Amino acid sequence: MTIADFPQFAAALAILLSVVIRSLRNDSSWTAVEEGRVTAQTLRDLTGIMEFDQLQEAFGAPRLDDGVFPVTRRKILQQRTTLGYLFGDRWLDGGSAVIAIITLLPIWPIWGTRFWLDTLLMFASAYQVAGWVATMQFQRRR
Repeated sequence: MTIADFPQFAAALAILLSVVIRSLRNDSSWTAVEEGRVTAQTLRDLTGIMEFDQLQEAFGAPRLDDGVFPVTRRKILQQRTTLGYLFGDRWLDGGSAVIAIITLLPIWPIWGTRFWLDTLLMFASAYQVAGWVATMQFQRRR
């Protein structure tokens, strides 16, 4: 690896770390859906709908005894907003990870695809950064 390759290497590692952290967080929310313990916080995480009134419009009222929304995975996916995709999406995060892994492999000099990999790496980085910025804004609004 030369000095010129270091920025791509660092970006690829940062993307992989981001994908792992976001996947863990997102998986815990989907586990709550499967177990039937979906709170407003979980719905905000998965859909990107921030206002409680809008959550009630989309999913109905929560149960009075425990505040759990009786929703299904399908219903959540139907109500997902752009912000929800920024918080984390299995396919978008997986695509970012694939791009990062391909960038780390020493095959791009052989195929002459450095320009394309760098472009894809920039898009994957932008998606990850946008997701973290959205998450930080979400944490402030709590």
